Amino acid sequence: MGYYSDVALCLTKNGMDQLKIALAEAERDKPDSLAAIKILIGDEPSRTDESTGAVVFLWEGERWYDEFDEIAFVEEFMDNLSHEDFLFIRLGEDYDDIEIRGSFCGIPFNISVERKIIAG
Repeated sequence: MGYYSDVALCLTKNGMDQLKIALAEAERDKPDSLAAIKILIGDEPSRTDESTGAVVFLWEGERWYDEFDEIAFVEEFMDNLSHEDFLFIRLGEDYDDIEIRGSFCGIPFNISVERKIIAG
């Protein structure tokens, strides 16, 4: 079992270029972790905006623990990336378990967290 999260990682074009560099470095320096990293990252982002080069990766039901090589890779990648080049949102199973990092507004994907009360 475990605790599962839904996660979004939006990257500017520069952020995506940096991710490609980080993946190449991981291939060279951490070949044992590379398979798990590539499974998480996949071959392509979930969405790409052709006009800006921005991308978004979306993961649902992910066990987001940094003891997993692929999660540690993403966390370290964000630690070394300019805040303007990414937006990271993780929603845990608990109602108030929300983590947001980075300052990229996520346009054109309009990624955000919304909680609202609806009365019918």
